[in-house]
Amino acid sequence: MIQFKGNEDLSHVYLLCRFDTCVLIDPSHSYDDIIHQMGEKTLSGILLTHAHMDHIDLIGSFDVPIYMHADDAHLLFEDQYNGYAPKNHPYKRKNLDLHYVSQGDKIPLADHMIDVYHTPGHTKGSLSFLYEGKLFTGDTLFKESVGRHDLYSGNLPELRKSVLTLLSLPSNIKIYPGHDDVTTVRYEQKNNPFYIKWMKQKVK
Repeated sequence: MIQFKGNEDLSHVYLLCRFDTCVLIDPSHSYDDIIHQMGEKTLSGILLTHAHMDHIDLIGSFDVPIYMHADDAHLLFEDQYNGYAPKNHPYKRKNLDLHYVSQGDKIPLADHMIDVYHTPGHTKGSLSFLYEGKLFTGDTLFKESVGRHDLYSGNLPELRKSVLTLLSLPSNIKIYPGHDDVTTVRYEQKNNPFYIKWMKQKVK
C-alpha cells in the first residue's frame, strides 16, 4: 500500500496493489507519482469514499471502472455541493464507467477481495473499504475525530451509527483516513471523544 499524502485542500490518495494489479482510492492529486509507482502494473479500478472534490479530481484521468455508492453519484456533477464551485468539475459523465456498490459488496483485487461498508453521515453515499486489515474511511472517521455532518447530504445520526459500526471491527485494524494521521480501531475506542460520548449515549 502506497499513500500519496494530501494537504489541507486535498485528501490522501491510496494505491493498493496485489501481484500486477492495482486499485486507487480517492485519486485527487499526484497523477505522475501514481503512474511512476504503478510501473508495469495494471490499474483495475478506482474506489471513491465519497464525491467531494478533494477526493475525486483525477477520476477522469484513468479508463477504469469507478466504484462508488449510488447515493453520491449525482454529487459528482453538482458543483455547488461537491466543492468545485465557482469552478467546474474537470471530468465528463460520458467518460466515467460508474459501478455502484454498497454494504456487504466485495470489489476484486487480483485473487483477493475488498470489503465495502456503507458509512453515511459525511455524505449520504459515503463508503469505507477494508482490505487486509487496513480500513480506508474517507471523511467518516479520523484520528481522534469524525467527519463533518453539516454539508450537503450529511446527517449526524447516520454519522454516529457509521462510526460506531466501524469501531466495532477488530481492534488491530489500521485506519487510513482521507486526511490527517493513520490510527487503529483500538486507539480510537480509547481516545476518540465522539466515539466515547456516543457509546455512553448508546448504553443509557
